[in-house]
Amino acid sequence: MLTIKQRVWLCIACFHLMVVALHAAHLEEWTSDKPWLLKQITTYGDFTGSGNIFSFFAPHVGNEIAVVYTLGDGSHQEVTRLEGPNTECNRRIQTIYNFFSIEEAQSLLAKSCAAYMLRQHPSSNVVRVTVIDKRVPAMAAYRAGSEPKWEPFLVKDFRVTR
Repeated sequence: MLTIKQRVWLCIACFHLMVVALHAAHLEEWTSDKPWLLKQITTYGDFTGSGNIFSFFAPHVGNEIAVVYTLGDGSHQEVTRLEGPNTECNRRIQTIYNFFSIEEAQSLLAKSCAAYMLRQHPSSNVVRVTVIDKRVPAMAAYRAGSEPKWEPFLVKDFRVTR
């Protein structure tokens, strides 16, 4: 038999999981107006973190973007990536790289990345920024034998002007 305290905690846990499930089901998109109860549930979700949409359960896996830098000084070349030993920094860099999927941002991001790499490698006077997209097939295509593949979709060269 459950005690009163255990029942209360069980009810709180069930409510919290219900809010998680409702937000995962895109609760706010169900109606155009926001009734009082929906506002309260949304506020609770915002404050506790249970209001995440959890879109990673979507039926389509998003593409992954990587950037490769080719640095040169006229006599030798070096191919590198912007990564470090800190996984949190690598996640933040990857988040920035994901903005390459926005066509309007590509040129500016490429210039910014090139400028950063040239500052990090002052002996280099040219950098090629190659943005590569990992195309992940839909599950039906994957089951039929299609494999994920990397395809470059943006290649830009930048030169130091002195």
